[in-house]
Amino acid sequence: MPNHRPEQLDAMNKLAQVGILSIALGGILLLLGLFPFAADLDSAPGVGISQLVSIITGLFFFVLGGYVVLYGLQHAERSRSLMSDVGVRLGMTGLVISATSTLADTLGFGSHTSGTLLGGVQTGGILAGFAISALGVLVYGLSARRM
Repeated sequence: MPNHRPEQLDAMNKLAQVGILSIALGGILLLLGLFPFAADLDSAPGVGISQLVSIITGLFFFVLGGYVVLYGLQHAERSRSLMSDVGVRLGMTGLVISATSTLADTLGFGSHTSGTLLGGVQTGGILAGFAISALGVLVYGLSARRM
């Protein structure tokens, strides 16, 4: 780590703490969206639009928190590199893939046009998007070591 003044370290630590809070909030929203019965929130059978929005929002805060923690701990005093930009774009692409596959039936281009259903293909799309986002966060984190 480069030489930092104590006030810069405090700012980086606070930014990392905000990122950890975002990860925790995202994890809670993601788990409540995936398993609403865990908190006795499943009032209707099946999957509802609020559940799908909770999954997408939780995933967004989860990935955003990872980027904020890495920025606060590794990238704050460094210039942007191509590898870090690729990592950010890869993570955001994964979020778009997850969001579109989650809301496919709701937006009208899914295979089930009557109601909201979270099928196997949509679940695979969510997992693939999350894997791409995780890869993007990993690339962003590794880009600090290359500088």
